[in-house]
Amino acid sequence: MRADSDTACRYCIGLLEKLVDIPSVFPDEEEILLFLEQEFAALGLNPRRIEMAPGRWNLLCSRGSGSPRICLNAHCDTVPPNGESTPNARIEGDLLYGLGSCDTKASIASMTTAYLDILSRGELSGTVDLLISVDEEGDGNGVRSAIQQGYTCDYAIVGEPTDLNVIRAHNGLLFLKLTTTGLSAHGCSPENGISAIERMLELIDDIRKSVKRFRSHDLTGSSSLNLGEIHAGDRPNRVPDRCVSRIDIRFPPPVRISDVESTVLSIVEKHEWASCEVEKRGEALDTPPDSPLIEAILDAGRTLGLEQHVAGLRGWTEAEPFHTMLGIDSVVMGPGSIKQAHTSKEFVSISQTQQAAVLYAKVVAQLLSIA
Repeated sequence: MRADSDTACRYCIGLLEKLVDIPSVFPDEEEILLFLEQEFAALGLNPRRIEMAPGRWNLLCSRGSGSPRICLNAHCDTVPPNGESTPNARIEGDLLYGLGSCDTKASIASMTTAYLDILSRGELSGTVDLLISVDEEGDGNGVRSAIQQGYTCDYAIVGEPTDLNVIRAHNGLLFLKLTTTGLSAHGCSPENGISAIERMLELIDDIRKSVKRFRSHDLTGSSSLNLGEIHAGDRPNRVPDRCVSRIDIRFPPPVRISDVESTVLSIVEKHEWASCEVEKRGEALDTPPDSPLIEAILDAGRTLGLEQHVAGLRGWTEAEPFHTMLGIDSVVMGPGSIKQAHTSKEFVSISQTQQAAVLYAKVVAQLLSIA
């Protein structure tokens, strides 16, 4: 079944509708995993589980042998509904609406269709994998756990909504829980106490200034710090003696997590009233611009008349563990716009989803040198 055939196009969008109709808010991915497992088995793809936790597993289909080994990866989990999120798939013209439609169930549908295309071409001179991961919207441990259990490949394309542009670099992340303590006092005499909130603001200001000193990247920009949560105090007439905040630090390549952690800890350790706890971490991505993977994608895109751009992303994706843990070239590319992801009216273009299937198939075929 060639990805550009009418049959493949109908299958691709039909699969996408079914996927969007199945709720898969992390960490509850089991229902959609069972559906995909049954779907892949019915197609003769011999799916196997790579367990991450009870009721949570990555799903792997693999065909061929030897190198190059190419992985098509997308995550099946979504964020919780946002406001008036569409619970089921709804088609209006060229757009398919629904939670998870572009992030990243369209990529799953496109990659599955491309995978079937490649298998229909006969014997492979290499290996092609379809890896459906979990936990991307949670702690980001899906792909990481698969690699820790022995999964490996030579190239990885990670499906995320990029409008089919190629993301070769993105920022790393570090989520921290900060705690400051102070001295309680009556609000009418704040000079008799020490505000844990004011200490927190001082601490975060020092961290932000230090993080800003990291070098920037041409594609991903400079480092940033977001104060996402702050909890302290119970009354306006009492000086708060404890404050807890959560911050999100993003940093560009080639800065490493160890650089950021050591910078933050050196600031926190200066104050006996401050402490720090790491909650989530992910390295930055920087795949070389002359990568054969990028060249194959752009070549395939030109044959389809696409005007693709090679770009960077300030966010984090599961392309990172492929790159840092396996030392391979990995990129991010998929149908849909990141502007629609996590919104109450999330949607994806049907025609672009079908186009993505053809593009993925052409890229894999080129890397495997098959017609």
